[in-house]
Amino acid sequence: MRKEKVRKGKDSFSFKEIEKIRELIVRKCSADRSEQKTIRSKMRRMDFYISDFTDDITSVEEFDILIADGKIKCSDEKIADLKSDDSHTTMNSKADMKANQRSDSNLKEGLAPLVGENPRVLILGSLPGDESLMLQQYYSKKGNRFWEVIYSLFDKKPQETYAEKTQFLKEHGIALWDVFGAAEREGSLDSNINQEVPNDIKMFLNEYPTVNIIAFNGQKAATSFESYFQDLEESSNLKLLTLPSSSGANRQFSFEKMKEEWKKILESDFTKF
Repeated sequence: MRKEKVRKGKDSFSFKEIEKIRELIVRKCSADRSEQKTIRSKMRRMDFYISDFTDDITSVEEFDILIADGKIKCSDEKIADLKSDDSHTTMNSKADMKANQRSDSNLKEGLAPLVGENPRVLILGSLPGDESLMLQQYYSKKGNRFWEVIYSLFDKKPQETYAEKTQFLKEHGIALWDVFGAAEREGSLDSNINQEVPNDIKMFLNEYPTVNIIAFNGQKAATSFESYFQDLEESSNLKLLTLPSSSGANRQFSFEKMKEEWKKILESDFTKF
């Protein structure tokens, strides 16, 4: 008689737990072996064991299939309250949307946060453009001035590789993420975003309490944050900055003028400068 497999963890998680597990899975997919062990340990502390459900999870899509199939459950009875007072979209409905629309090229899923130890500044965009999503790299579209502007704040020229650039941010206490974790969007324009699902920025700030400045890369990120995180806007511990978009489409700002505005993020108390 075959011995029944004993479950190590649980199969029902809160909405916030599921969002956190999704974030860890994204990070695991691009991590080296040593970092993967650390990420798995974090999952296990949440009572989530990959071996309870499958041999391995190599993408967020595989995780969402487990949710859509009912193997991983969301314990929240009500729709998660993602706006201040309005119910919006649960992880379950997000999984259903992904399961039903896998062939829909307009369904876009964002990137995992880029963060090192003790970040001081969190820069938020709205949702990465199509080229960034394809390459799985922040601000990869030719013409976007993000990396040039950031390096210029420290009187440097952008390094060649993405790994070098991300390490540069981490060393200078800067983290990257987006207000939205997923949305329907035709092309890359912010104006086409709809059916959006916000990232769990509150959980991020709880995990990284050293953040004291949130800087928005463009007006769309700022207004979207205001819609979903009004309580964070009122926090006396955070300074919020709306900066001109680094998009190549933003020609209202010369490079020097944009650099002058972005210098405001250096008002944070950097430990690595």
